Amino acid sequence: MLKPCDKPVDVDQLDLEPAPSPEAMRAYADAHDILILAHSYQEGELQEAAHFVGDSLELARYAKQKQARNICLCGVHFMAETAKILCPSARVFVPDPKAGCSLAEGCNANDLEKYQAYLKAKRGRDDLVTICYVNCTAAVKALCDIVCTSGNALEVVQSVPADQPILFVPDMHLGAWLNEQTGRNMTLWNAACIVHEIFSIGMLLDLKKQHPTAKVLAHPECPKNIRDLADVVCGTAGMLRLVKQTQGEKYIIATEANMIYRFRKDAPRNEYIAAPGPSCACNLCPHMQRNTPEKLWHALQTKSPEVHVPQDIAAKARNALERMLEIKPKAK
Repeated sequence: MLKPCDKPVDVDQLDLEPAPSPEAMRAYADAHDILILAHSYQEGELQEAAHFVGDSLELARYAKQKQARNICLCGVHFMAETAKILCPSARVFVPDPKAGCSLAEGCNANDLEKYQAYLKAKRGRDDLVTICYVNCTAAVKALCDIVCTSGNALEVVQSVPADQPILFVPDMHLGAWLNEQTGRNMTLWNAACIVHEIFSIGMLLDLKKQHPTAKVLAHPECPKNIRDLADVVCGTAGMLRLVKQTQGEKYIIATEANMIYRFRKDAPRNEYIAAPGPSCACNLCPHMQRNTPEKLWHALQTKSPEVHVPQDIAAKARNALERMLEIKPKAK
């Protein structure tokens, strides 16, 4: 989050100069001791400029491992907060601070704290475990016992003793999928990803008819009706592992469409089709799309806009993040 004294930066109002090539931006970053991290949902040019591209879990692990002095994170705001929490001595900045997340916006820390108190009072017990999906603010993470990503959510839920009640926030669709997979009855928060929630079931069925041999890969943030049509439900890292192990396959991809850029680069011997939204050929996250090569170039040159997390919030959120990172992923 921005410091209270900081004025929000509207990068769209700046007169930005054209960006050089991705290779030139990465070379500039190298010369100025800047680590560029990019999420797999970023456009291809930003992925090419980055030193490392990954999902939320991979970015978190990489940021902590590298302990860089300067980090430019091409993604959305909660990811930059996470990098700052795990690397408190680093200067963390972003191409556009307005790149947010509907899931993070759908879970307010004050509301969560009240709901936690309500659930504890209702049950008459104080052993509620709150698991938060990484797509939430630092203030929400600070109220939680452990963080998870789509890549390790199963392991995180299974790390909690079966007799302990769990509140899962903020993604109700991911939470519902986890309940299905684990047999738990977690209490779910009511929020969803605007990208994964609007996939068109009718258009997906039409695509399956047009491509009867194609396998549908769906992110667990998708609603149940989309998940039920999928051959495989997994996070982006799991999808990438799967397609890299195959060739000559055809896949319909039900996640943010920029993921297909990574698939075509890392596993080019397959064919990929973006699952459509209700009114377009593919689904792109409007928040991720706020980041552009020009904004990245400005961020690298100015080491701004910078992301800050208050120390008291960061300390509590770090505990939840560190607990997540301690959980070893199962062999794939």
